[in-house]
This record gives sequence, C-alpha cells and structure tokens, in this order.
Amino acid sequence: MKMTLYLPLVLILIFSSACSAIDTFKPTPTPIPMEVLTSLPYNEDHFRQKLDIYLPSIGEKPYPTILAIHGGGFTSRSKELYQEIGPHYAQEGYALIAINYRLTPGDSYPAQVEDAFCALAWVHANHEEYGFDPNRVVVMGGSAGGYLAAMLSTVDNPNIYLEDCPYDYPSGRALHAGVIYYGFYDFTNIEDFPDSEVDGPLTMFWGANYEEIPPERLEEMSPIKHIDGSEPPFILLHGTADDTIPSVMSERFAESLTQAGVDVELILLPDVGHAFEVKPLDSEEMALPLRKIEAFLNRVLEQ
Repeated sequence: MKMTLYLPLVLILIFSSACSAIDTFKPTPTPIPMEVLTSLPYNEDHFRQKLDIYLPSIGEKPYPTILAIHGGGFTSRSKELYQEIGPHYAQEGYALIAINYRLTPGDSYPAQVEDAFCALAWVHANHEEYGFDPNRVVVMGGSAGGYLAAMLSTVDNPNIYLEDCPYDYPSGRALHAGVIYYGFYDFTNIEDFPDSEVDGPLTMFWGANYEEIPPERLEEMSPIKHIDGSEPPFILLHGTADDTIPSVMSERFAESLTQAGVDVELILLPDVGHAFEVKPLDSEEMALPLRKIEAFLNRVLEQ
C-alpha cells in the first residue's frame, strides 16, 4: 500500500503554562444531536471485535472519519474510553468509530494488530452505509492504541494481518492522517522502556520473553522499521513527564518520519505525564492538544 509523498514538515512545539493560558481550546458547550450506534461487530471470531459509531447531525455526507483505538497496555480498557471524545468530534462534523480489540494475556501479537487492520477494512467496506468519507480517514490512538495506530499508518502490505478478516482491504490509500498520543514504535531496542513495562504488559503482548524473539519478528512488530516515505501526515503528542512511555520514543519516531520526507508535527507537553488523553476534554492537559489536533486535521484533510 503506497501513499503519496508529502513535503517534510516538522513542528516540535513545547508549551509553557503561560502559553496555556492564552492558547487554549474549549470543547463545544452546546450539545448537538447525533446518532450513536454501539457494539457493532467488525468480525465474528471474538466477543471483543466490536465497535461504536458516533455520527454527526451537522455537515454533509460523507463525513471525515476517525478510527479511534484505546490504550491500556494491551491488557485493559475499552472503546468506552471515547464516550466523551466521540460526541466532541461528532459535534465538529466528524464520524468517530471507537473499537475494541483482543487483549492479553488471552491473546498476544499479532491478534491486536489483526483486529486494528480488520476494523479499518470494515470502515472502508461500510463507508456508503454510514456516510464515512473513504478519502478522509484518520486513525487516533493513545499508548497501546497509539502503537496500533502507528502500525496501521506504516505497514505497506497488511495481508499477513488480514487472513481471518471478512472484509477486503482497500487497494488505494486507506489512511490519510495519524493522531497519536504517547505512542511507542520500536521493539528492536527496548532500553528506554521501564522494566515494569517489559516484564509485564509487553512480555504478554509479545507472547514470549524478549530474548526469545527473533530479530526479524521484532522488526515486523516495530512501526519505525516500516517507514519508507509513503506514510500519511502525523501529529504526535507526548508529555515530557511520562514515566511509562518516555517522550524520547515519539521524538525518535518523528525524526525517522522526517528523514523519510513525511509530514509530521511533534507536540511535547512539559510536566505532563502518561494517559492525559483519558482526562476530561476541558482539563488543562487536554486543552492544547485538542486545539493543535483541530488545526492539524483542518490542514491535512483540507476541510
């Protein structure tokens, strides 16, 4: 799956508290009616292969569409994480699709990546029924969901992940932008991961101890190793006080994208820790990210 090359754009933005007081984002205060569809299956193999849809009642179809993937270390959380974010984006004229996927320890790699790719295939296969715009599909995710979003955005040939998916994957450009909170992108070097992450969630995700995994498998699992310049535009958001997934991981991913000529914005948030995405949308931690994401999406989707 090759994509149009973008001129390189790197914006590394570090915000201070003084800037926060000036440049803040306020979610739409007046609720707008929308349609919410819950627990629709995108596959029939597992009870977690379901998704929720938040459809706007404003704007004209087809809607720009966000595929949202929750975090939780591959062990927990669910699509309900987007019960506030979904309505927010519906009020902005986006369709948002929040997915569940198989979790560890019951299922290890590649199950989670398979589910993410199958959900994206479902979006394209059903775009006419629900009014999704197949030419304006964005993937959004945080932490483990950010990793999955990065895999969707960088893997050129996803056939190995689609063997059990009932939908055909689009032959053209499947994604048009990536929005990633505090993601991780490289398993070929795990020195920056805290031991608690390696010995716990990551070992369960890998399905083996790290030293037992062949190097080629580690490269297969690493989004950074798939970068070839065909990737869609990215906005990467990471708190510098994140002690679960250090922000240097997003910095390295942004650097690799830039070297390949990919359009990428890196937003570093001082003194912000992990999982700020799950906080209320009107919280201080989310105000600036929402503002920057809105500007990014308006630019890359040409709304």
